[in-house]
This record gives sequence, C-alpha cells and structure tokens, in this order.
Amino acid sequence: MISICIPIYNFNVLSLVETLILQGKEINQPFEIICIDDHSSDFFRKINAPIEAMDNIHFISLEKNIGRSKIRNMFIDISKFDKLLFIDCDCSISSKMFLKNYLAISNFDVIYGGRKHHPIKPKKSNEKLRWIYGLKVEDQSFNFRLKNPYLSFRSNNFLIKKSVFKIIKFDENFMSYGHEDTVLALELQKNNIKIHQIDNPVYHEGLEKNADFLLKTKSAIRNLSKIESKKYNISSIKLVRTYLKIKKLKLDKFLFLISKNGMTIIEKQLLSRWPSLKLFNLYKLLFYIREQNNV
Repeated sequence: MISICIPIYNFNVLSLVETLILQGKEINQPFEIICIDDHSSDFFRKINAPIEAMDNIHFISLEKNIGRSKIRNMFIDISKFDKLLFIDCDCSISSKMFLKNYLAISNFDVIYGGRKHHPIKPKKSNEKLRWIYGLKVEDQSFNFRLKNPYLSFRSNNFLIKKSVFKIIKFDENFMSYGHEDTVLALELQKNNIKIHQIDNPVYHEGLEKNADFLLKTKSAIRNLSKIESKKYNISSIKLVRTYLKIKKLKLDKFLFLISKNGMTIIEKQLLSRWPSLKLFNLYKLLFYIREQNNV
C-alpha cells in the first residue's frame, strides 16, 4: 500500500499523474495519488484542473504559497498509507516498472531512485545553463550514489516510511528554493537511518531559463549558509569544500574583493548562448564568499 505524493507549483502534471495511475492499477495493491498545489498561477491551475476527476486522486489547492518544506510535510497527515513516494511535479517517468521497482524493496526506511536529464540539448538557448548543470553535475551515477548515499540524496524521487517521516521531517524554516533535502539527509544520517539507493530514476523536465536558474542558485547558496549556521557539517558539499581550500590558501579575501565586479562579468557570459560550467562554478564560489562575509 502506497501513497504517491506530488507537490505542485507552476507545472503541468497531467502526463505524470496519468502515467502513475496506469502503473498503480498494475501493482495489485491499494494506492493513492495526492496532489497538493502550492498556490500556482491561474494558468497552471486551469491546466491541472482535470486531475481532480481522475481515479485514485486526492487533489488539494492551497490559497497561499507555503514553501517547499512545509508542503511536503503536509502529506503526513493527508496520506492514508505508511509508504510515501515523493515525486517532484517537473519530472517524467520512462520506466514501465517504476512503481514495481520501489514496491519490490519497500521494506527499507528510505529509498532514493535518482534523477536524469535528457541527453539532447534544449532548443531554447536560454535554457542551456540549467541543462548543462543538470547533465554534468546533478546526474550522478548509481555507483556514486551507492558510495555517497546521504550526499547524493534529493527530494525529487524518494520513498520514505511515514513512521520515519513523522520523526524526521523537512525543516520548515527553509521556505525558499534549495537544500531543504540536504537538511533532511543530514538529519537522517545523524539518526543513523540509512538511505537505500535504487537505480530507478525520473527525468527532470523543468528547465528554467538561465536568468531564473541564477536566481535559484543564489537562493540555494543562501540556504547553504543557513545550514552552516545551524552547526551542521557540510564540508562534503563540493562548493563548501572548494571554499575551505581557498580559505586555507588565504585567497578568500582577494576573491571577495573582486567578487562583485567578477560576478557581473561572469553573469553576462552565463546568460549567453554558450554558458560555461566552469564559470558557473566560479560564480557560485564568489557568491558563497560574499555570503560568508555577510554581504
């Protein structure tokens, strides 16, 4: 018995929900699909309206936006079953065995299935930065995930027992985009709850425009600084690890001095038709240094 949980914000989920309904009818056990819309625009609410009439669907539309952590915690009280499968609204499913793969090993407390990006580059040049980053950085191999179960965890595609989720929920202090799943993974690790890895990925479909992705990146880095202020050990995160090396070499002050103008120059390149991943990493480092200096 499984509750499939889909938090929605400004995305068309009709195809995702239809795919899950079809797979749910093949698993020969009770299931439900819960969709909570976090106050999307009227445009997307109208697109997703037909979901309410579909089989096995519980649809809730919120009157105000409550944020990425709080909306996920809502599923605890709404869901009927003890196995909660979270899938982000901007994902698609290619495997016909997706649900069956999870249910075959659903006795584990937490299971992460992974994420992929399509190998064909987007037609729109202003989406290339998000695509390149997704393909080259976010798409971790299964072997990497096996070796780094907590570091590789993402909230886009995972199953968790409700009994565990009631104890270790998303931190609702993190309302804006970025790293709410990092905190959840750190809490799971602290409480010795293992994250079981399975090769059962979803495809990420929601490619933001380059400018929007830069704004989201800044939001994520601000949240990363907030995590650090809560005394979590985040030295395993690549950006933090790079910063600590720079600081050890006493180059952080120099980079801080050039950070404002440097980011302005780099941003022009990142918004171009051919954004550089190396420059994007430098952009993130400069912004993180500014956050460390409370600028």
